[in-house]
Amino acid sequence: FFKGLVFTVVECVHRHHGSLTEASTMGSNQFYGAEFTETLWVPKTKVVIFDFDKTITKKHTGGSVTLPVYAEETYIKENFADLEFFQFIAPFIKAQSVPIAIASFGEDDPEGLLSGAKLIRKYLDVAFGPAKSLTLFPDTSVAKWHPESRGKDEKKVGKQEHIAEIVKNMGIKCAASEIVLFDDDSHNVKIASAKGMRGWYCPAFSSKEIAKGKATGFNREVWKDFVKKKGGSAGGCIIM
Repeated sequence: FFKGLVFTVVECVHRHHGSLTEASTMGSNQFYGAEFTETLWVPKTKVVIFDFDKTITKKHTGGSVTLPVYAEETYIKENFADLEFFQFIAPFIKAQSVPIAIASFGEDDPEGLLSGAKLIRKYLDVAFGPAKSLTLFPDTSVAKWHPESRGKDEKKVGKQEHIAEIVKNMGIKCAASEIVLFDDDSHNVKIASAKGMRGWYCPAFSSKEIAKGKATGFNREVWKDFVKKKGGSAGGCIIM
């Protein structure tokens, strides 16, 4: 009876939020309620952009993998900040006709086993499978370079030029207020917010703090706060 009830509820929600069942296809049996799936943020959002290191991931990759163990699927799964939730929320956002993207300071390293775009793609492939990862995050949705390599000061430009590149490459026409950035670097969040975007801080913690139960980076609690605040307001800087 209970198994049938769960199936019925999920199917019912699926008809309203066409991606909830996708979570189970990614290995998740978790059911997410209205505090995660309410969509009042959607009308004022044209793109959701995630930082990569210490936002999507727990530990900083350094933008390059030099040891094979760090390129293994087991390690990569463990290094997601909240893998199960990310597997749910990325397709869910996309199902609302809102593109998703990644802005990273990581760059290609000719001496690394994996670096830059290939490293990010490896993580996405592990999370969603190669075909699904490209559907969710096409190559045009990933901007990865460090401001210093272009003669810029990261403390002044933040992720602004990455965001401009993503919007241009993906053909998104939007106002600054319709852009959402999730980032563990409060400086990037503040710069984005000062430019009229909606910046959301994702607190990143040390390995010791994570071991004690601290939720780090982009996780379900960050998203729940985003939903609760209906996606925030233009120029809003959300520091949790």
